Amino acid sequence: MTPGRVIAETKDLSIGYHSRRRVFTVMENLSLRAHRGELVALIGRNGTGKSTLLRTLVGLQPPLGGTIILDGRALHETGSSEMPRLVSFTSTEPMTVHYIRVRDVVSLGRFPHTNWIGTLTEADRRAVDGALEATGITALAQRTIDNISDGERQRTMIARSLAQDTGLMVMDEPTAFLDLPSRYATVNLLRRVTRESGKCVIYSTHDLDTAINEADRIWLMTEDGVSEGAPEDLMLTGSIARAFESPQLSFSSGDGSFSFVRTRHSSIALEGKGRAAKLTARALSRCGYNIESQASMTVRVSNSAGGTEWIVTEGQETESFDSLYDLVTYLSARSQ
Repeated sequence: MTPGRVIAETKDLSIGYHSRRRVFTVMENLSLRAHRGELVALIGRNGTGKSTLLRTLVGLQPPLGGTIILDGRALHETGSSEMPRLVSFTSTEPMTVHYIRVRDVVSLGRFPHTNWIGTLTEADRRAVDGALEATGITALAQRTIDNISDGERQRTMIARSLAQDTGLMVMDEPTAFLDLPSRYATVNLLRRVTRESGKCVIYSTHDLDTAINEADRIWLMTEDGVSEGAPEDLMLTGSIARAFESPQLSFSSGDGSFSFVRTRHSSIALEGKGRAAKLTARALSRCGYNIESQASMTVRVSNSAGGTEWIVTEGQETESFDSLYDLVTYLSARSQ
């Protein structure tokens, strides 16, 4: 990934909203950057203002102060007719229009480029075809939006943004309500878009795994402001851990994963190598055991052509098991 020029920038930005005669400030003094060719993930706890920031960034609600610059142009100096050529926005709100074909939904992305009656030119149709192909939904083009899966519907909305052909694509929770394979497929698609077209994608998400593993840049939103950097930068500084850790949840800066904080029963030694041994360590940790080199009880993982066997030794007693389920069930019974 070779980032291009800055395409989105905020300077001392204050975000919030007006309610009757009161002004509610969500966040102040935000100075952020995103470049062409980057996938930027906006993460943070519920209620920190992620959607407010994205909606302010694309001009859907006014900033309370500061400056937003999109592709070198100040937002307050950009006319409403120019905005759809600079940035596209996709939200999680369901479409209220039914019985519309997938191709027609994607074609709506061409509205900034058509004439006043919305006639599609040959160039517009090629853009729609390209967006359908890039998102892998060409075969769904004639189906209605009501008769496709959630993942396919999300790809349709991304295709609409692609057809709009803006340098900046902003998306609010594009992986919400999707299963694990669909979440990774969607984020992988967004990453591929940044690589192949040089566009910048900024998206909010609660899926920390995909954000940490796939994003080029993280915007981490907390009550104190927004920290930005590579995922590994924020792991090294402990910013992600401080933002999400709780008495019940722990973050590993080594592999970027979260785990529950568990009450440890006792220590256990583990002998063995390979994938089975690694999964055994995972199962033992999940069951509350500290794995140490020396302990009164030892689990030995034995791999052979006939399969894997787990042998538990404590003093003169030995038990063997042919599945991890049987092993942890036995250990759990002993710890009670």
